[in-house]
Amino acid sequence: MAGAKVGGEDQDLIDTHYERALELSMGRNAGLYLAYAEAVSVPNQDMPEFRSLVRQALDIDPDQDPDKRLLNLIAQRRALWLLSRSEELILDEGDVSELKGGRP
Repeated sequence: MAGAKVGGEDQDLIDTHYERALELSMGRNAGLYLAYAEAVSVPNQDMPEFRSLVRQALDIDPDQDPDKRLLNLIAQRRALWLLSRSEELILDEGDVSELKGGRP
C-alpha cells in the first residue's frame, strides 16, 4: 500500500486493506481510523468523512483491550490534535477557489 494512490484502482485496494484491518482488530484500533482519515480523507478533501473517522477513533474505549491501551491513548491524543487542525487540513470551497485565483 505504500505506493498506492487515492482514487481509481488503488482506492479499491486501499479500501479492501482498511476493511480487513478493521475486521482483524474488531474495530478496536484507533490508529486505523486515523491512518485512513489522513491517507484518504485529507487528500480527497472530504471533511465529513474525516470528522467521522476521527470521532470513531475517539469513541474507542482504551480499557476494552488492555494490550492496546497505550496505542489507543496515543492515537486518541493524535485524533484530538487532528480534529483541532481540521480546518487547516481540509479547505472549504471558498478557500480552494481563492487559491485558484477565483477560478472554479
